[in-house]
Amino acid sequence: MDEVTLVNIWNAKRKSIAQSQLVSVIMIATVVALVATGQFANTTDEIRLLALTAVATTGILSLISQLAIIREASMVVKDLAKAKSNTGKIIAASGGFLQLTQVVMVVFALALFAAIAVAIY
Repeated sequence: MDEVTLVNIWNAKRKSIAQSQLVSVIMIATVVALVATGQFANTTDEIRLLALTAVATTGILSLISQLAIIREASMVVKDLAKAKSNTGKIIAASGGFLQLTQVVMVVFALALFAAIAVAIY
């Protein structure tokens, strides 16, 4: 593939990461709103567990999608290692950031899930 095609794929992958977070953001915002308005205060454990399961399922599916996109973007970074343009060189140099992003995403997801679980219960 030529460099322009690889840069376009890179941009598409970045956009896909942002889009794959939308459902999780909506789910988290909904649960936070319910917690903030006291909707879980007088509900059963089954309802709390259902809400927590919905958050976990949505989050896990979103995280899997994001990690797959990052894996694919890593291949683009490797292919751009021989880039001649500054844009291609900058993208090629971002491989370490992709790995860091993977780790941070997992850590943040676990921390956020724990915080939501505490808030619901």
